[in-house]
Order: sequence, then structure tokens, then C-alpha cells
Amino acid sequence: MERRKAVGSILMGAAAAAVTAPLARAADKEIEILTEHWKKSKALTLKMAEAMPAENYDYKPFPEARAFGAELQHLGEAEGFYLGRLGKNGRAPAAPQGDITKATTIQYLTALYDWSIGAVGQLTAADLTANFGAGGRGAPAAGLELLYQAMIHTAHTRGYGEMYLRNKGVTPPTYDV
Repeated sequence: MERRKAVGSILMGAAAAAVTAPLARAADKEIEILTEHWKKSKALTLKMAEAMPAENYDYKPFPEARAFGAELQHLGEAEGFYLGRLGKNGRAPAAPQGDITKATTIQYLTALYDWSIGAVGQLTAADLTANFGAGGRGAPAAGLELLYQAMIHTAHTRGYGEMYLRNKGVTPPTYDV
């Protein structure tokens, strides 16, 4: 009887491995796709940052708006907040305080996106469904939700930046999908 249980256990283990291995490979592929998305997001954001002339980094389309450089740094801060909740790749680079110049903003965004790509690349399948604390801001959220929040915030903030560029007669760069 013990032999039958042992064989049954082996068969159950083999069946579980046969089911789990493709799921793990699928999750690895998903994380690879997400990492590639962040690389494309970095490229587009830096193209946008490069497109604006340095003398227009303090441009505001209306008095209550952030200046262009501040808007791009805000994009980076939010990215650091959302992805920082995942607890991967250490702390996000801090935004420069009081310096929204082109050179400083591009340097910050480059470091921030390198950190972000590293954080996303360290995710596991379990991280996508695990809940992460809010660090005192907002409710806990699943890893995949935090990724979506970061993506959505970045996209809409970059959209603002494109309007700043157009207001200054600069054609925004196109997104490479």
C-alpha cells in the first residue's frame, strides 16, 4: 500500500510540475514584455525631454501649471513611488530639488528609468498578484496594479508634456511600439 502512495505522490508531483512550468514560463515572458515596455517608455520620455529647448524648461502653459521641467520630474517621482512600493532594486533616485533645468532633468530621468527597468526586471510571477503596502499613502495594491498605475500616470503626464512641446512649436517624438 505504501508503494502505491509513493507512486501516486510521484505522479501527482510530475503532473503539478507539468502544469506549473508553462505558467512560470508565461509569467517570465510577461515580465520580459513589461521590461521591454519600460525601455520603450524611457526612450520616448528622453526623446521628449531632448526635444524641448533648454530655455523653455521653465515654460508653463498657464500660471497654475507646473513648468515643463517640473512636469517631467513629477513623472519620475510618481514612477518611483509606484514601483518603489514593489520593494525591488533599492530606493528610487530622488528628484532634484529646485533645479528643473534640461541637463538636470534628463540626468534624473535617465537614472530613474534605469532604476525602474531594473525594478521591473526583478519581478517574479508571484509579485504580480502579491499585495504591497502603501507606505502611508493609499491602499495596498497588487504588483500588477502598481505597474498599471505607473504606466497610466506616465502616459498621461507625457501627454501633458507633448502639449507643452506643441505650444512651443516643437513636434513631439513618436512612440516606437
